[in-house]
Amino acid sequence: MAIVAIQLEDNQILVAAARASAKRLQVSHLFSIALTGDDSLAAVALKSKLAAHGLSRSDAVVVISRADAEMRELVIPPAPDREVPDIVRFIARNEFASLNEHWALDYLPISGEAMQSRNVLAVGISPELQEQVRTIATNAGLKIKHIVLRPFSSLELIRSRLADDKCRLIVDPNGDQTDMTIVDGDSLIATRTVRIPESNDANQRADSLLSEIRRTLASSRKMIGERKISEVIMFGDAEKNKILEGNLRSRLDLGVEFVQPISLAAFSSGCETPEHSDRYAAVLGALVIDESTRPHMIDFVNPRRPIVTRRDYSKWYLYGGLALAASLMTVLFGWWVLHSQSATNDQYAKELFRLKKLNSGDETTPSVDKTLTDIEKIDEWKAGEVNWLQEIAEYSRRSLTPDDTIVDSLDAVAGLRAGSDPKFVVNLRITEVAKESALIEELGTRPYVVERTRGAEDPGDKSYPLASSLNISLERDERELIRQYDERAADFLQGLVKQNQGGSQEPGGDEITTEKQPD
Repeated sequence: MAIVAIQLEDNQILVAAARASAKRLQVSHLFSIALTGDDSLAAVALKSKLAAHGLSRSDAVVVISRADAEMRELVIPPAPDREVPDIVRFIARNEFASLNEHWALDYLPISGEAMQSRNVLAVGISPELQEQVRTIATNAGLKIKHIVLRPFSSLELIRSRLADDKCRLIVDPNGDQTDMTIVDGDSLIATRTVRIPESNDANQRADSLLSEIRRTLASSRKMIGERKISEVIMFGDAEKNKILEGNLRSRLDLGVEFVQPISLAAFSSGCETPEHSDRYAAVLGALVIDESTRPHMIDFVNPRRPIVTRRDYSKWYLYGGLALAASLMTVLFGWWVLHSQSATNDQYAKELFRLKKLNSGDETTPSVDKTLTDIEKIDEWKAGEVNWLQEIAEYSRRSLTPDDTIVDSLDAVAGLRAGSDPKFVVNLRITEVAKESALIEELGTRPYVVERTRGAEDPGDKSYPLASSLNISLERDERELIRQYDERAADFLQGLVKQNQGGSQEPGGDEITTEKQPD
């Protein structure tokens, strides 16, 4: 989109237009339109010219002359920055000749800091000038974005050259009007506009400019103090101002630099350079500042306004929302936990009822107490159980050799009945009494309790003449447990022994007999 800057003068309108490119703003058009004194006709001529260049309905920056504005340097008392705009307008009503609420007023801070007395440069334009600007620009199809003052826009064009903090005088000739601006570095200190007829010849014009420059320097001494203006920067052609340059160097001992405004801006190809291009410094400067992120120093459309301090409650709203969300989540989490625990308690209660009913037993399932009683009986039986195969193996390991003894029979008694002990009875034959004593001593190391019963001698058997019967009792730590078994446990054990060992049981007894066949 194009940006158009127009400068209203007494007899013409200067126009500069630019389009944004990928790199920077490039000036695409420079031209002027003659004025006939009628604002409506001027708007029609401007609209036609803009349409011819394809610039209709563009955003516009309007540059007005310093002579059309009323300017005062004001001293304001210490005050916070947010209150300065109201204070400036209040003081300006007393200092300006005809300022009222309809005037557009803006200001530029010059010196001083917050909470101290400060100097500001206040500038106002009348409602009649505002109406003239709106009539010309709006009827031409432009949308006014800024209304700025010519000396300030010209300063923006050469701001990059003023970074050395020297005091300078900037001279900007615009037909019959010439702006003279004093700057300290790139800060504007004071500005004035003088009228020098353009019809004067070169000598007359040089003398008039020299006189006005001398007056401007004299009036600036109070503002710049001990500092000295070291240079004059003048927009124009050095060849056309040799007389003025010589007078400034010789009479005022000032350095002089001539600057062509068109050399300080980027132009697109095909842009024609108009006559008197040195007058376009302000419109080019308006485009330059509009391209940057800095605001215009003086802008009557967007003046400095009181700073409205608004308390930002968004942070507290955020904290409150977070607290409310946290509380809600806590309540929901507590409800969920209680609901889960209640469901779990109900489940546990049902399971407890089921287990209690199961412990009580029914027709098909015995109760827990009965099952525990049966288990205790089985534990008691296991505690008194005798591994007969192991005991027979132990006897065989401790017995004499076949050359010394031979076993006729071995009877095992489980001792399941009350008052009986587990034992086994061995009927054997032996070669001599000494061998028998040795056998009894060896069996005692198990330990066994051995009782011997001597049988009758058999003179017919010369190899094993002595007969003997050994009652071998088993030692156990818990003999009393065996006596607690009832008849049913004894019958069950006898049936189990009979099944596993293949023995035979005498009716009505509890002995298991195993016969050993003679070799």
